[in-house]
Amino acid sequence: MAAQSELVKCAMQVRTQAGTLDSGRPRVKSYTLDGINESANAQLLLDVSGAVGSVIANPVLETNRVDTRLISDDGE
Repeated sequence: MAAQSELVKCAMQVRTQAGTLDSGRPRVKSYTLDGINESANAQLLLDVSGAVGSVIANPVLETNRVDTRLISDDGE
């Protein structure tokens, strides 16, 4: 049996700094955008993150692409 992998969901996560904790570390808030086109490259996602960052109050800390894949056997 050989394993196969199928992309079932593609999302983009934007993490922002929403203040500071008592320890001095950043308080992080995440926004997730589902339905991202699987062909979107890193530069395009970074451009979108920058656009989102320009209209929200908190600074963007990082941008992540999150692909969810279904793993199964090929049925043979």
